[in-house]
Amino acid sequence: MRVYIDNTELEANNSIADALDAAREHAENDGRLIIDIIADGHTIDDAMLDNPPSDSGGISELRLTTTDPVAFLMETFASARESLALVREDQSTAADHLRKGDLEPAVEALNGVLTGWQAVGDVVAQSAELADIDLNTFEFDGLHAKDVIEKLGDTLFEIRTNLTHQDWSSLGDAIEYDLDDLAKQWDALLGALAQRVQSGV
Repeated sequence: MRVYIDNTELEANNSIADALDAAREHAENDGRLIIDIIADGHTIDDAMLDNPPSDSGGISELRLTTTDPVAFLMETFASARESLALVREDQSTAADHLRKGDLEPAVEALNGVLTGWQAVGDVVAQSAELADIDLNTFEFDGLHAKDVIEKLGDTLFEIRTNLTHQDWSSLGDAIEYDLDDLAKQWDALLGALAQRVQSGV
């Protein structure tokens, strides 16, 4: 099995597990981050990445693409902030519908809110891990990241509970006030994380 990382051919390898290890080591030594893996012209199967086989898995060529980790993280944080802006729009829409008693479109908008928050939360957790930032101790704008993250979890739990119990008044308040405040705090958190990554501290 031939193995390429960017434009460099690594030593041929008949084990996907060993080939991936060699590629990771090569990328780390160059200060790069692997962002794409193609096996015989197709994106490699996630199951194979989660549990790479000790043989070639029938693959004859692996091609890996890397990027600068700082640039990658900066782009990731910028995209997350754009997603968060859309989440705030969905929150406003859901609150408006609830005020008017239009429950079906309110719940539809709320589904977008919950999905959006899940994606933003994943980005923060994964990016912080990648950048070796401890969210338990990270502080920004006089706030603790840990508290802001926990507050979101509590608020989303409250929203799901209100939805289950059809407590539309409490649901509307939680979306309009609590979630909107949290969206501002999370936007500031994403900005602070980007600043930390960019400064290289």
